[in-house]
Amino acid sequence: MPKTIFYAAVSLDGYLAGPDGDMSWAEKYLSPNEDYGWASLISSCGSVLMGRKTFEFEADAGADRILPTYVVTNQPFAFDGAAYPMVKFVSGDLSAIIQRMYAEHPKDIFVSGGAMLVKSLIEENLIDEMRLFIAPDVLGGGVQLFLDGKPQGFELEFSKRFSTGLVEMRYKKTSSQ
Repeated sequence: MPKTIFYAAVSLDGYLAGPDGDMSWAEKYLSPNEDYGWASLISSCGSVLMGRKTFEFEADAGADRILPTYVVTNQPFAFDGAAYPMVKFVSGDLSAIIQRMYAEHPKDIFVSGGAMLVKSLIEENLIDEMRLFIAPDVLGGGVQLFLDGKPQGFELEFSKRFSTGLVEMRYKKTSSQ
């Protein structure tokens, strides 16, 4: 059975992005010598699930779509006529959206964010694995990943320290979920 995998960089104090969605703090960790398992993850996935704000941030940054991408939004018709050939704007029941993605692209699903989408997926028991890259940066504000503290129902499976200072913490859903 395919898995839903959330992959993200997180500041030491638990933020995905700084104030006003600022991601510049994370750019210093990008390196041509280290991809943090990105290529392997992408090759195992058939599609991407992300929130609207994450999509808009990536679109503004000129990010290319390399996998079919499903953008969860409460206003899917706001993007009618937009030229994004690999993107589908969806709304509604997250479980149904994920089942549709598995049916159309029968490989793992890469969950790209953001915080509200991830929180909803965790609440509905729809995240199978989290690959969090903890950075030694303290942002002090912004977009917090876990609004209620550490999510329940996950156990640490793997950790690895990188020479860049990032520490990967890989969590899997416990069988009791």
